[in-house]
Amino acid sequence: MAEPKRIITLLCERAADVNSLLDSDGKVEGIPDLRVVTFPCSGMIQPLMIEAALKAGAEGVIVCGCQIGDCYYREGNKMIRERLLGERPPGLKKTVDRRRVMALWLSRLQRQRFLSESKEFVAKVHTLDDAQSKP
Repeated sequence: MAEPKRIITLLCERAADVNSLLDSDGKVEGIPDLRVVTFPCSGMIQPLMIEAALKAGAEGVIVCGCQIGDCYYREGNKMIRERLLGERPPGLKKTVDRRRVMALWLSRLQRQRFLSESKEFVAKVHTLDDAQSKP
């Protein structure tokens, strides 16, 4: 049996409200490969955390913050967005496969969008892994 894929979501606690979808291990109901780690603000997420998750075996990382312009802590979501785009230091290292990193900027009410976008990303990561495992 193939080992399950792991996609890590680094989620601002004020972005899409997915708490009711999480089990005690942070797994998302309906998306068994998806794990959620919450932060008070997405601005606390550092590119090094994304790199560390990928090095530790995560097949992909989703960064999810509040909608741009609607950050509870003023500009935390803008800071991580700029870091992911390489417009603000520290940025992601050039060796990070950008196809394995996705960013979402959602309001508390956009749980369905979180679920649909996450499912699409998980499927995309699975195709990347399948393509790499073929000779």
